[in-house]
Amino acid sequence: MQHSDIETETTWDDPDVEGKPSRRRRGWLWGFVATLAVLALAYVGGAYYLSTKVPTNAVVGGVDVGGTTPEEAARRVESQVAIIESEPVAVTLADTGFDLEPDRAGLRIDTDATLAGITRFTLDPRALYDHVSGSFERDFVLDVDEEAVGKAVAAGAESIHKEAVEGTVEFVDGALAMVQPEEGLALDVEETTERVIDAWPFNTEVEGAGGPVEPQTPATVFDAFARDFADKALAGPLTVQVGEQAFEIPTERFVPLLSATVGEGTITPAIDAEALAPLVEELGAEAGVLREARDARVRFEGTEASVEPSQTGVDVSVEGQEEAVLAALATDERVVSLEPVITQPTLTTEKARETLPRERISSFTSQYSPAPRAQNIKIAARAMNGTYIPPGGSFSLNEVLGQRTPERGYVQAGTIVNNRIVDNYGGGVSQVSTTVYNAAYFAGVQIDEFHPHSFFIQRYPEGREATLSWGSIDNRWTNNTRGGILLRSWADDYAITVELWGIKTFDVESVKGPRRNIVPPDTIVDDSPKCVPQIPQPGFDVTVTRIISQGGNVVKREPVHTHYVPQDKVTCTHPGAG
Repeated sequence: MQHSDIETETTWDDPDVEGKPSRRRRGWLWGFVATLAVLALAYVGGAYYLSTKVPTNAVVGGVDVGGTTPEEAARRVESQVAIIESEPVAVTLADTGFDLEPDRAGLRIDTDATLAGITRFTLDPRALYDHVSGSFERDFVLDVDEEAVGKAVAAGAESIHKEAVEGTVEFVDGALAMVQPEEGLALDVEETTERVIDAWPFNTEVEGAGGPVEPQTPATVFDAFARDFADKALAGPLTVQVGEQAFEIPTERFVPLLSATVGEGTITPAIDAEALAPLVEELGAEAGVLREARDARVRFEGTEASVEPSQTGVDVSVEGQEEAVLAALATDERVVSLEPVITQPTLTTEKARETLPRERISSFTSQYSPAPRAQNIKIAARAMNGTYIPPGGSFSLNEVLGQRTPERGYVQAGTIVNNRIVDNYGGGVSQVSTTVYNAAYFAGVQIDEFHPHSFFIQRYPEGREATLSWGSIDNRWTNNTRGGILLRSWADDYAITVELWGIKTFDVESVKGPRRNIVPPDTIVDDSPKCVPQIPQPGFDVTVTRIISQGGNVVKREPVHTHYVPQDKVTCTHPGAG
């Protein structure tokens, strides 16, 4: 029995013995949980209780709500929030600005968050502590949409934004016309947005960030341009010094040539170089400071010559002198110095005297019947007589005669138009041209231009004649002899003679070949009142060769091939036809 009792006390596998410690542990745990539950209920209950009370000295967003009921405190705070959110935020910059409506601009106050722990139930221990302490101050809890605020500020900035205006400079009617630049105004949207957010809700007047925008070229530069250039340039004439002589360009003449470019912080004056050069030449010539070189002039009384001396020219080169002119205008004296350029005449006095005509070097006479055309020939012969062509000079018959008009005494006579003879002013000058051409031909000068008639006229030598028409057909040649050439000419009712006097240089022989490719004329009957009768002449080709010799040696052979069309027989049947 004893043995059995000992075994019973030391055996832990007994079910009853094993269950006793497990029940003790469970009891302790349940007791702890019950305690926590009581405490939590007490905390929540206390929080709920406190949410029904407002601390004695509570201030929310500057609103005194101490000692009021939660409902009254909420009413006061919400009323203040409504006032704040309805009051516009004034953004100003440089005496101008715009207003932001807080709600539309994304500026809002979170009333619920602001009142949490004061009039609203909360488990936040900090809020409960504040509540228990009986005295605390809280700011509004903000609900700000920064992106919306930025957009609202950007929209308002458009109303105050002002572009800077660049100034202008012109020279008008001899005076300076200057428009001063104007500052612009620009708002820094990003910085101003930050200022608005930082200031609101307690400050509704915000000084915007930003400020004046300067024009590219400030007003001080315009003032300096007027003072240092324009005022001096317009104060009086510009003096052009050429060697020891000088002349003036009046202000009203050079000011229209001035201009100015505004940009990149500077004003740069300029002067029209193309217009300046002729202006300098004109006024310099009027003042006698500048002059063109003048060839020696040979005058004749009969065949007796006299020489009017040549003169050197004085010129200046204005090209590339624009900066010098502008620099001169910027001084009180306004004097620009230009180097004189001396120009020499083509025909000097010495050369004119050395090459005076000494003898008759060629002569040619052509004949005609008395007719109205003789008057035109006489007028042209008088116009040519005494013409002098210096060595190397050129002769143009059209230039010497000018246009053949009634005002110059020319009458209507036969001319060739489209292979028919018609009356026109100056008819007959082709005979003058042919006579001049032959005189030049036998002088050996260089023939530059001549044109034979379309059909052959019997009073002229075959292949050695030249027609003339104003503005289209000329008779031109160059004096390539050793001396000057004096052209003498005279005419009567029957013939015209042209003589060339000079220094004989060439011997000339003319050789005419046979007619070729002969074409008979047609017969035309014309009943028009302007019809002019024609005698028939065959058409043909002919070659005439000019052989030029010098010192007994042939220096040139010049074959000239001429093609003549037939001169048709024209019978006029109208009673009034010529």
